[in-house]
Amino acid sequence: MGSAVAAAAFGALMTGAGVSDSPAQAAIAPQERSGAILAYRIPAGSVASALNVIADENDLHVLYDARLTHGRVTPGLSGKYSVREALGALLAGTGLTYEFSRDGQAVSIVLAQNDAGTQTDASGATPLPTIDIGAQTNGRGDDARARPAPGPGDRYTGYTAASAAATLKVDTPLLKTPISVRSVTRQTMDDQQAISVGDAVLTNVSGVTPLPNLLDIYKVRGFSVSQSTYKNGLIELRSRYLDTANLQSIDVLKGPAAMLFGRSEPGGLIDLVVKRPLETPYYSIQEQLKSFGGTRTTIDATGPLTADKSLLYRVNAEYYRTDSYRDFVTDRNVFVAPTISYRPIEQFRINVDFEYQNKTWVDDYQLLPAVYDHPANIPISRYLSAPYLTTNLTNHFDKKRIAYDWTYDIAKDWSLTNRLSYTSLGTRNGNVAGAAFNQITGVLNRTYVYFPGNTDDTFATNLDLKGKFETGPLSHSILLGFDYFSNYWGMKSQIITPISAINIYAPNYYTLDAPKGGGFAHSGEQWTGVYGQDMISFLDDSVHVLLGGRYDWNAVSSSGSYNANWWSAYTGYKTADTSAFSPRVGVVYQPLPFMSVYGNFAQSFGSNNTTNYSQPRPPQRGEIWEAGAKAELLDKRLTLTMAYFDITKTNIPTADPLNSTLSYLIGKARSQGFEFDLTGRIDDNWSVIANYTHDDVRTLEGSSANALAVYNGQLASPGKALASSPRNYGNLWVKYDADDAFKGLSLGAGLTVTGSALGDNANSYVLPGYALLNGMISYTTKIDDLTVTAQLNVKNITDTVYYSASQDRTYIMTGAPRSFLGSLRVEF
Repeated sequence: MGSAVAAAAFGALMTGAGVSDSPAQAAIAPQERSGAILAYRIPAGSVASALNVIADENDLHVLYDARLTHGRVTPGLSGKYSVREALGALLAGTGLTYEFSRDGQAVSIVLAQNDAGTQTDASGATPLPTIDIGAQTNGRGDDARARPAPGPGDRYTGYTAASAAATLKVDTPLLKTPISVRSVTRQTMDDQQAISVGDAVLTNVSGVTPLPNLLDIYKVRGFSVSQSTYKNGLIELRSRYLDTANLQSIDVLKGPAAMLFGRSEPGGLIDLVVKRPLETPYYSIQEQLKSFGGTRTTIDATGPLTADKSLLYRVNAEYYRTDSYRDFVTDRNVFVAPTISYRPIEQFRINVDFEYQNKTWVDDYQLLPAVYDHPANIPISRYLSAPYLTTNLTNHFDKKRIAYDWTYDIAKDWSLTNRLSYTSLGTRNGNVAGAAFNQITGVLNRTYVYFPGNTDDTFATNLDLKGKFETGPLSHSILLGFDYFSNYWGMKSQIITPISAINIYAPNYYTLDAPKGGGFAHSGEQWTGVYGQDMISFLDDSVHVLLGGRYDWNAVSSSGSYNANWWSAYTGYKTADTSAFSPRVGVVYQPLPFMSVYGNFAQSFGSNNTTNYSQPRPPQRGEIWEAGAKAELLDKRLTLTMAYFDITKTNIPTADPLNSTLSYLIGKARSQGFEFDLTGRIDDNWSVIANYTHDDVRTLEGSSANALAVYNGQLASPGKALASSPRNYGNLWVKYDADDAFKGLSLGAGLTVTGSALGDNANSYVLPGYALLNGMISYTTKIDDLTVTAQLNVKNITDTVYYSASQDRTYIMTGAPRSFLGSLRVEF
C-alpha cells in the first residue's frame, strides 16, 4: 500500500511500536496461508490481544501502530476461518483493515476507507480523520450491515455492549450519553440458559424487580413497565409470554423515555433487539431438558440466499413443553420467527421480521393468601385455583406479528430510518382470584373469570432522520422523528361470583363449578408524536450536552363497560383526548477518555385517566432527576455505571372505595435510590456481572378528595411503601473460561440477595428477604466440523423457599425450588 497512513504505520513499526509479543517467520506462502483453515476461539477484548493470537496461531508478523489499536475492541471470534476471514471478522466495525506484505511474512494493520465495515484488501486506503471507536455496537442496530460474526451465530458477544443503537435510536457510545442503559447480551442469555425475558433481566440489570402477574411485566426503578415494553423500538403492548429464542440482546433504558417513545412509565423501558441474518452460513440445534418434565428444542439457521449476499435469511424456532413445581400447571409453546434482510445497493438496507406463536397452558395464577403478617405457611406446590375449571378450559394464545425496518443513507453522516409493525393477538383464558380469607380456619373465598375470546390488534410506526454537522467549535448529532401508534382490544367474559371456597390447608379439588353469565367490553388507545434531540459536543469532545423534546397530540384512551351485547359495549365508549410536551436535558463530562460523569432531567407523559362513567382526568406524568458516573476499564473490557435517581409519578388513577363508577387520583408516588452495575471481562479467563440497588418506593401524597387513596386496589396513605418494593437487592454472576489443557471448559456461579419487602400498599404484612445460589458448567469441543456444547445450569441450589413478589393479601408469587436445566447444542 502506498498511502500516507501505511507509511506512518510502518514507520512506527520499525521502532517496535505495537509489534506482536511473539512474532514468528512465515512458514507457508501467502496464498496458502490465506486459504488455510484453523479453529479459533478468541474472546471479546482489545484488538491488540486478538491480533497477537492470530500471529501466534499462524507464525506471522502482525505489524501495527499502537496508536491505531489503542482503545479499540473486537467482539471476538469462534469457529473455523482462513487468516483473511479471521482478520476480517476481528476487525469488523473497528475502522481498521489489513494488508499482506509481498513475501507473505507480515500483515500490516491500517485505517480502512471508512468505519462501516472491514475490507478484505487495504489497497487504496486513504488517510482519514479520527474514528470514534465508541460508536461501534455489539448488537445489530438499525444501521448495522451483515458482517462476519463474532463467533458462531453472533453468540459470543461478551457480557457488555458499547452502545444501544436500536434503543437510543442513535449510535452514540453509552459512555457519552447522560442516560443509564444496560444491555443483556446474547452470550449472557446463553450462559445462564435464560428462556424467558424475566430470566434474562431480573438478575442481570440493577433496578429491575418482578411483578406478580401473568404477563411479561416487570418493575424498573420501582414502577411497572406495563406499557413500556418494545421490540426493535416499536411497542409490544400488553406484552406476554415473551421468549428469548430470536433475541440478540435486551436493552433496559432507565428513567422516563417519553421523549423518544411517547407515553410510557417513568421507571424505564425494556427494548427487545432481535437477531439479524448473517453473511456467514450458520446452523444450530439445541435440546434442553429441565426439572418438572420440561423439554425445549430450538433451531437457528442463517446465511445468504444469493451469491452476492445482498439477500440474507435467518430462522429461529422453538418447541417448549413443561409441567411445573405447582400442581396441575402445564405449558406448551410453539414459536417460529423468520427474518429476511435485503441490501440491493450500498446505501439502502431493509429487514423484514415475521413471528408466529401458539401457546396452550394451565395458568399458575399466584393465588396465595397472607396470614397475619406473613405469607401462609403451605407447600409452594399447592394449587389454590379451581383445577376442574382450569384444566378443562385451558388457556390459549395465538400471536402473529409482521414488522420491517429500513434505512437509507442520504449522504455522509445522514440517514433516514422507518420502522413499522402490526401485531394480532387472539386469547382465551380464565383466572381464579382470591376474595375474603379467614385467617383462623384457612378458608379462602374465590372468584372465577373466564374470557372465551379476546382480540387485540396493534399498529405502530415511526420515521427517524439522523445526521451530524458542525457549527464552529460545536459538533452536533441530531435526531428528528415522528411516530404513530394505535391499538384496539375487544373482550368477551363469562363470570362466576363466587365459586366454591377452598381450605388452603386441606384443599378439595372435586368441586364442579361451571362458567355462566358474561358480557362484552372494548378499549382503544392511540397517539401521534413528533420529537427531536441534539447532542452537542465541544471542548475537544470532552463535554456533551443533550437537548431534546417531544410533543404528543391526539393522545386518546377509550374504554367501554361490560354490557350484555357487543354493540352496547362499543357505543358506551368513554374517551379522553390529551396533548403534552415531554422534555429531556442532559450533560456529560469526560475528565478522562475512559470515564464520564453525567446528569439529566426528563419528564414523561403517561396514559390518560378515564373510567367507565367518570369524566376524563389529567394524564399520568413522570419526572426524574438523575446523576451518575460511567467508566470503561481494563481496555474497555469492563464497564461500570453508578447512578442516583429521584423519580416522581403523579395522577395515578384509583377507584373510589365507595363508588366504583368514580375515580380519584393519588397525588404523588416517589422512587428514590442508588444503583450500581459492573459488567464485562476481567481478563481472558474471568467474566463478571454485578449489580446492586437501593430504592425507596412509596406514596408521598394521597388523593386530594380522600384522606386515603387506593393504589392497585389497596389502601395507600401518604408515606406507605408500595407493594413488593424491596429496599435493597443485588446480584453477582462470575464465569471462568479455562484454557490450555482444559480449553473449552466454563464454570459459572451466581448469587441473588433480596431484602424484605412489604406485601401490599397498606403495608399489612412482610415478604421475607432471601438469598439464592445458582451454578453453571459447560464444555465446548469440536467433533469433525461440528461445534458441540454440553451445559448444565442449576438454579436455587440450596432449595430456598422464597416469595419474589406480591400485590395484595391474596396474590403472592412463590419462587421456584431447586431446578436443573441441561442442554446439548450442535453448531456448524
